[in-house]
Amino acid sequence: MKMRGWKKFLGDENGGSELLEFGLTSVLLMTLMLGAVDTSRALYAYHFVTHAAQDGARYAMVRGADWTSSCSTSAPPSFTMPYGCEVSNADVTNYVKSLGLVNTSNLTVTTTWPQTTPDCSSGCSACTTAQSKGCMVKVNVKYKFTFATPFFKQTSVNFSSTSEQVIQQ
Repeated sequence: MKMRGWKKFLGDENGGSELLEFGLTSVLLMTLMLGAVDTSRALYAYHFVTHAAQDGARYAMVRGADWTSSCSTSAPPSFTMPYGCEVSNADVTNYVKSLGLVNTSNLTVTTTWPQTTPDCSSGCSACTTAQSKGCMVKVNVKYKFTFATPFFKQTSVNFSSTSEQVIQQ
């Protein structure tokens, strides 16, 4: 009884074409699925970079030059951690790298203090110190995203976002 099933399968003329069609269709379907996953990862990276620049600027904004302690922790501020510590580029970089699920080796964070006030309509006024209250802080986050799909493996996309805030403390 079992031999009849094998004879029918081996004697079927359409079995080879069905197998070929299944192979081609499954490769196309898997490519589309992996492409959708990669596109979702790229959208996450894009939104992460935008959010990280804003969060990094906020992190630097609430830490002016009026506190003598260090900002070396990468954790978000809490009630026990002072908001007014003097922040450095390394502190902002560590904080931004602790925010999300991206490859931190492809992440570049640059923090600058242009020593100007935000009202530049009648000419920017200079601040006495870079991190003093009322001056600007500028955080630029760059991320090099690489695709995981085999067809796009050689391709990478560079995402960049900049955020400026006025130092509040």
